[in-house]
Amino acid sequence: MKRIITNITGGLLLAVSIVPTLLSVVSCGQQAADRDIAVADSLSEVAPQRAMTLIDSLEGESAMNKSRHMKLLLLKAKVRNKLAMPMSTDSLKYIADYFDKHGDSNERMLAYYILGCAYFDGKDAPMALQYFHEAAAKADTTDSSCDFLTLHRIHAWSAEIFKSQFAFSDAFHENSLAFKYAMKAKDTLNAIITYEKKSNIYNALGISDSAIFIRKKLYGLYSKYGYEKEAVRSLGLLINYGVENKELSDVKHYINLYEHKSGNFNDKGDIKKGVEIYYVTKGRYLAEINELDSAEYYFRKCARTAKNYSDLKYCFDDLADIYRKRNRPDSVAKYADLARMMTDSAYAQMSTEHLQQMQAMYNYNRYRQTAEEAEKDALRTKYISIIIIMAIMAAAIGGALAVRTYIMRKRRARVDEIKEYKRKINELETSRAELESINSGLNAEVNRMIEEKTKKIDILKTEYEKNFNNVKDKDLFECEPIVIQIRWKARKTTKPMDKDEISRLKELFKDYRPLSNWENTLNNNEYLICLLVRLDFVPAEICILTDLSSSNISNIRKRLLEKMTGREGSPKDFDKYIKSL
Repeated sequence: MKRIITNITGGLLLAVSIVPTLLSVVSCGQQAADRDIAVADSLSEVAPQRAMTLIDSLEGESAMNKSRHMKLLLLKAKVRNKLAMPMSTDSLKYIADYFDKHGDSNERMLAYYILGCAYFDGKDAPMALQYFHEAAAKADTTDSSCDFLTLHRIHAWSAEIFKSQFAFSDAFHENSLAFKYAMKAKDTLNAIITYEKKSNIYNALGISDSAIFIRKKLYGLYSKYGYEKEAVRSLGLLINYGVENKELSDVKHYINLYEHKSGNFNDKGDIKKGVEIYYVTKGRYLAEINELDSAEYYFRKCARTAKNYSDLKYCFDDLADIYRKRNRPDSVAKYADLARMMTDSAYAQMSTEHLQQMQAMYNYNRYRQTAEEAEKDALRTKYISIIIIMAIMAAAIGGALAVRTYIMRKRRARVDEIKEYKRKINELETSRAELESINSGLNAEVNRMIEEKTKKIDILKTEYEKNFNNVKDKDLFECEPIVIQIRWKARKTTKPMDKDEISRLKELFKDYRPLSNWENTLNNNEYLICLLVRLDFVPAEICILTDLSSSNISNIRKRLLEKMTGREGSPKDFDKYIKSL
């Protein structure tokens, strides 16, 4: 009996001695997983492809518990979204449901944002808006650790969707929020881009004065922060505005900048696909300065490369104007006919797209429909299909008549063409009236919303301008590239400043006499600590950037207070003194 008791006691003691070792091994494995996930997260913004490679290598690790595995899945979805890789909405809903129950506010917001992006990529704007709004509702903007950059992206995409649906008051609101959160995230580039998109909304509304006012400020803002290509690309609207309003004094300079520094042209001088309409703008400028041969060259170049009906219509209209100036009526008639053909096709296409956009917004506002409303939607879809078919048929008939008119060149054919054109317009107007009758309930609601939102435009504009002007009141060093760079390094890495960064930081303060006068009196570490405290870096960040210990940093700050002021005190007293300079 005594031997049995002894064996049991020995076994228990052995088990007790092994348990701490096992717990230590498991703990080390989880800490390593946390470290690897943190590294992948830091790479997700600056090197997403490397982040994806690291994430793929981590997915097979057996030591990772469910919480860390779900964090890894969320990070993988974030990187895939950044790389524009296709994602399953079912798997993203599973991730969103998990973080709804177990995640913090930033994780919940990110999960719903990525889900909204997946629906947007799938051309489902109503569902994308729904999840973008839910993502924004998950954010805790009172928390200093709130992911304001993701919140900015949510509102920026929402603004784009509303703009594409012609809901401009809602687009203004979302754009204002996007700008606000870009500023809170201290993301200067996205703040300027969001400001540029405001001008696009003004331009879509036909408020050209406000659009041009913003565009004239954009070039300076982009240039100030080192974004040269973005600065040059922002000149496009100014070029077009100057040509249309015959204000040509700066247009040639803008054109030279745009063609040589925007990055939109290849080595042969051809513009990239999708923006061929620029050839029309340049051709109109050349026509204004009476270089008709060069203008004709660019109009024909646009006609060869452009793909949409509206761009082609502008090409043919301007070619007709060129031949009108040359007094060649046959060519004028030819290109006027071609322009009318493109107008017919563009009108049919525009009607189709507009009706689809109306349908999408209707679905967004009424996505939980009853069975009876679903039947109405089916009926509405039927009418839309009929109208599309009629528009295409009318465009085809109009095109055939236009070609026949050009060949026969007879006045009677021209009269018949005009009658046919008017008949087609009347048919389209009748069809649209039928659709508007069906959508009367929806239109009444939209009109009410437009009236309500319009009243807020002036208030939003005032608030928006106030927020933007507040940028000027920021600390004069806060938006400098070197400060942004080392602040990112202190928060996202554990690497100290290199020689180049130290040199650039000292150069920044060269003319700031309250501190630069001390440079030759203090040693290198003491002077760097003065500069970093003046830039509002916390002690933990200073430790990383200077590669010094926390206690060393505290002792140097106390010593500096006595050396610079002649009085003793705490490190915090030194910080207060430096920030007061």
